[in-house]
Amino acid sequence: MSISSVTASPLAAPSVTPAAASNAASVSGTQTTDSFMQLLVAQIENQDPTKPMDASAMTAQMSQLNVVSGINQLNTTLTAMASSSQRSDAMQAASLIGHSVMVPGNSVQLTNGSAKMGLQLGQAASDVQVNILDGSGNVVNTQDLGAQAAGLQNLTWDGSTNAGASLGSPPYTFTVTATNAGQAVPTSAITPLAVATVNNVVMAGGVTSLNVTSSGDAAKNVSMSNIYEVIS
Repeated sequence: MSISSVTASPLAAPSVTPAAASNAASVSGTQTTDSFMQLLVAQIENQDPTKPMDASAMTAQMSQLNVVSGINQLNTTLTAMASSSQRSDAMQAASLIGHSVMVPGNSVQLTNGSAKMGLQLGQAASDVQVNILDGSGNVVNTQDLGAQAAGLQNLTWDGSTNAGASLGSPPYTFTVTATNAGQAVPTSAITPLAVATVNNVVMAGGVTSLNVTSSGDAAKNVSMSNIYEVIS
């Protein structure tokens, strides 16, 4: 039976206009297929037989149904992908527990006359200078690294002063300044990196982070994207 031959009286139930059905089908992904089909059937059953619904209108509504179904399927797929990605990140992060990594920070751990640190340059520099400071903020050692390319730079310090005297192991920090063609490189383009030990993995709000401890600093959470290098 074609739609134009439906004989039910339009007075048998309240009429549902094509515009109402169209608006209902355009609702967000929470609109279910069952609800849409019930609305469409009610519209067909209660249409005016002298003014049957245009076939093109039904086609448009069915197209909207496909869009709604597609959005629901896409949301389900993205949710599953996000969950899988978080599990993968957690497994990768767990493998770093107990290891030493480079994270943003300026603390220096001097052990047996040797210390490692680093810096990330967002742009090339014609001259880079690193100052090592003691607990009182006094400069005890200065390293002139000269020209450096953009990217990760690994640094070491032998624990000596500028005069060559050996220092003990109280907490130390370092600062980095850089110039390029006589112009100061902005601090936003310089990221000091400290060595930290990974304590555990933290999963919160759909984000996987590492809880790390650097020399002289309290433990803090660092996202996986801020792990610049795995040292050991």
